[in-house]
Amino acid sequence: MPNQSRAKGALARLARTGLVAVLIALAGCATAYRRENITGGYTDFPLEDTTYRVRFKGNNYTSRDKVELFLLYRCAELTEQLGYDHFVLVSSDTLDISDPLAKAGIFPRNYYATALIKVVHQPDHPAAYDAKEVMHRIQAQYPNELGS
Repeated sequence: MPNQSRAKGALARLARTGLVAVLIALAGCATAYRRENITGGYTDFPLEDTTYRVRFKGNNYTSRDKVELFLLYRCAELTEQLGYDHFVLVSSDTLDISDPLAKAGIFPRNYYATALIKVVHQPDHPAAYDAKEVMHRIQAQYPNELGS
């Protein structure tokens, strides 16, 4: 029986080691452009017929610039999905949600960007973004992640 107990203990340690290895590999990847999951991504919420709150959450391996560009990309993509051509950024903000280790400089920082947008058919507002143009420009910067 002692050999069986040692074998079970070794198997349990091996399983824990495998789980840790998978979690480390998962954590070592930058946030992909997709709906939000454990490693980040986008969400959007309708507030009114043409007003939405859009969010993009990165992880410690996603730069602030990338988080903000992926947020803008989601705003443009959502605009097109809703059948509109343009959107206006009513407000936007990027928060540093880094953990203490990142704030101490041990890991990269972690960002979460939000925007309040109003989708419109015509660019009657001087600051309206053309959704197709925004998507094209950001796709050119990240062709492997957003397609071209």
